[in-house]
Amino acid sequence: MQEIYELKNLLMDDPECFEEYLLLSQVHHFNVFNRSEICEKTQPLHRSDFYKISLIKGRGILQVRDELIEINGNVLIFFNPTVPYFWQTLAEETPSYYCYFDNQFQTKLLNKDYFQKSALFTSSMNPIFSLTDEQAEDVRRIFESMLLEINSEYHYRYDIIATYLQLLLQKAYKFQNISEKSSANKPAAIRLTSKFLNMLENQFPIDSLEHSLKLKTPNDFANELSIHVNHLNYVIKEVTSKSTSEIIASRVLTEAKALLNHSNFDISEIAYLLGFEYPSNFITFFKRHTKETPKSFRKNSFSNIQNI
Repeated sequence: MQEIYELKNLLMDDPECFEEYLLLSQVHHFNVFNRSEICEKTQPLHRSDFYKISLIKGRGILQVRDELIEINGNVLIFFNPTVPYFWQTLAEETPSYYCYFDNQFQTKLLNKDYFQKSALFTSSMNPIFSLTDEQAEDVRRIFESMLLEINSEYHYRYDIIATYLQLLLQKAYKFQNISEKSSANKPAAIRLTSKFLNMLENQFPIDSLEHSLKLKTPNDFANELSIHVNHLNYVIKEVTSKSTSEIIASRVLTEAKALLNHSNFDISEIAYLLGFEYPSNFITFFKRHTKETPKSFRKNSFSNIQNI
């Protein structure tokens, strides 16, 4: 299994590449590009420090957490900062477009319904939208408009860019709604699934001992949603093809790896933060999903970073 690195640390040995990322804070916390990935050296599975939206036409493999997804054709991809990812091209790409923005710029979008229902905000959602040629051209024009504005001298150009970014998110939301209309029973099910995923995601990231996991089981979420757990389990399975427990476990595992890699909490503290009654229960859970103990995972991760 590949290790997860913080992107800024991954790029420290490449000043030119790292400098491009630092530019983000110098241009009002937003930047947009129309060429291939910033840096060819971002090979390991990594998490970005920024929200990212990419328009790609080509063939490749996208790894999101531990899942490998084959991409072929036009795709719009949303990257949440808490989710590690890795893109590997399998064929020559046409010029791609992508934009980055950080938490400060994100506040312009926070209260927008379509932002909160997007994969940018809810990391458990599918981040990939397959597009027709017509839809891809529509999205490409939005990226080109953002490029035009960011290179202009207009004093309020970033307000215009924020508007284009909102338009991009609305387009994706529209594409999503179109794809969901294939089943008459889907709207209510999707609303419930979205509520569940938002409740799950809002518990993360965990960054202090005062912030431990409160909702840990399907029953916890069902009680919070005021529905029967059997109904919740049925709907989640229908919409996502995964069980409620599988989705919860996957998100807890992702956070466990992040805490082991990027925090100084000891194993017992991480077990407590993730809602395990005893450290031994956490060790058993982690080993069942990764085939190694939290201690060996942390040790191997540290060794790999030292060797970069």
